[in-house]
Amino acid sequence: VSATDPDQEADQRAVRYSLHGQGAGSEFTIDEMNGRIFAQRRLDREVRSAWQFLVLATDENGAGLTGFADVLVEVQDINDNAPVFLCATDNCFLGHVPENSPADTSIMEMRATDLDDPKAGKNAVLTYKIVQNVRNEINLNLFSINPATGTIYTVLRSLDREVVDRYLVVVEARDGGGLSGTGTATIVVSDVNDHPPVFTQRVYMASMPENLDINSEVVVVAATDGDEGENSVMTFSIIGGDEDRKFFIETDKVNRRGIVRLKKKIDFEKPHERTFNLTVKVEDADFFSLAYCIIQVEDSNDHTPVFFPQFYEAGSMFEDVPVGTIVAQVTALDLDSGQNGRFTYSIAPESDPFQQFLVDKSGWVVVADSLDREKMSQHRLIILATDMGSPALTGSAIVLVTVQDVNDNGPEFEAQYRPIVWENTIAPQVVHMNDTSILLHVIDRDTSSNGGPFSIRLLMLTSDVTNFNLTDLRNGSAMITALRSFDREQQKQYLLPVLMIDSGSPPMSSTSTLTVIIGDKNDHPHAPGHIEFIVYNLH
Repeated sequence: VSATDPDQEADQRAVRYSLHGQGAGSEFTIDEMNGRIFAQRRLDREVRSAWQFLVLATDENGAGLTGFADVLVEVQDINDNAPVFLCATDNCFLGHVPENSPADTSIMEMRATDLDDPKAGKNAVLTYKIVQNVRNEINLNLFSINPATGTIYTVLRSLDREVVDRYLVVVEARDGGGLSGTGTATIVVSDVNDHPPVFTQRVYMASMPENLDINSEVVVVAATDGDEGENSVMTFSIIGGDEDRKFFIETDKVNRRGIVRLKKKIDFEKPHERTFNLTVKVEDADFFSLAYCIIQVEDSNDHTPVFFPQFYEAGSMFEDVPVGTIVAQVTALDLDSGQNGRFTYSIAPESDPFQQFLVDKSGWVVVADSLDREKMSQHRLIILATDMGSPALTGSAIVLVTVQDVNDNGPEFEAQYRPIVWENTIAPQVVHMNDTSILLHVIDRDTSSNGGPFSIRLLMLTSDVTNFNLTDLRNGSAMITALRSFDREQQKQYLLPVLMIDSGSPPMSSTSTLTVIIGDKNDHPHAPGHIEFIVYNLH
């Protein structure tokens, strides 16, 4: 930089220069005598491409007048920066391409950065090429790159995720000055649904008891799928061999299993429910496979013996029938097979407390001991049929036996009478049977047809009877009259045999003794008396 002053003398024209502004003295200096500006150190255009200064020129050797000038220094570019693949985040050079994609499918762009001046020749003009490619089994490259844009493409339709799911490709970016840099592209082959699910077995065998609980597991099938993610999500279903909907299948997506479970109860006694051949299907979004489940059903003791009918009215029989008399024959049926279907008959003990009946293996119920209508007029026998399964099952039926009366009981007093006749009472007097009644009542444990009307009279078996009279009222009761006055000190009681006859066919009679007590009255004065006793004094 130079400055002139035409109006001054030569000594006055001696000018001194100074440099002012950012970078003055550090990056740049100025020769104060001639105004030449010098760079103090190596400049980097990529850090700063221009510098601006103020230059002052002062005459009289720096003591006179001052002029100034603006100086702009532009730093010219040279090709001193190689291209760089910058990655601000993880996986920024990560591309995805579906497997089986056609040739020339765009995958990703590899962009490099060159800090040189793009306006200065070709210092920042980049071209791309793959310096480390991947080859297939016949030595052909799998990928290509657009040299201008850095876009990576597929070369062949040969990407198979199930073979290789990830590739590393090294790309070079070269500028016009010959500098270059490399970056690595990670190409992930994404899955497409190109594999069907396949069962691990063609045929599955299983067995189950017929009494298996609803929702219980019967058999487990499994499948594999070479795909991944949503393309490997599979669903199991039953598509054949289960017309009655006895089974259903649950899909375990995590473990890729199908669990066949029981939906409805199985009945082994139905021939078509002893073996099932299920056709099972597994499918993903596009494909399916089939397998077969053969299920053998095992018989369980699930049928109780059943009587036909369950109620037998055996009619009536007289209570004096002989032992061995047939009452009825019962019949039961068990639908199970083998030991589960065999059974024996018995009588529930609580229904036959006196063991008056028995049942044989053919179901004949017979009288085993004498009957007594007065103890039990009707027998409600519970006949049991117990099979030989484990655990055993028992069915039951009712046999109703009505016992008819025969005249096997004579009349008897209704109560335990203890009549009292007071001594010295004027005769005749009615004898009171108890505190509330003067009548003697007679009953018969047989039915009314073998009961009253009764005949009641005294038997003249002893002299005691002559002192009393019995009047039969013909309604099951009688009245007794004392015919004389009594002295308790002579006789304290009188025994009267009473004969009672019912109206049965043939009639039954019985004799009961009525004891009449003579009640005491204070009718005797005290009499003198003495007693002698000996006292021993022991020392």
